[in-house]
Amino acid sequence: MNTTATKTTTNETVNSVAGIDALTKGSVAIMGAASAVIGIWAISCLASAAAVAGPLGLVKGFISAVTGV
Repeated sequence: MNTTATKTTTNETVNSVAGIDALTKGSVAIMGAASAVIGIWAISCLASAAAVAGPLGLVKGFISAVTGV
């Protein structure tokens, strides 16, 4: 009877670990997708700023923002 109780506990532990692994994989996939969307957004904003102000205007604006002049 003790062996059966041990098997049940072991099976429950394995199922719990498998559930946590699935949750972890899902979380990593969601974070990866969010990172990709943020990266695409950043590149599109940089390209838009370069198209409007030009590359030199972009650098000049960056330098003035950093120095405060």
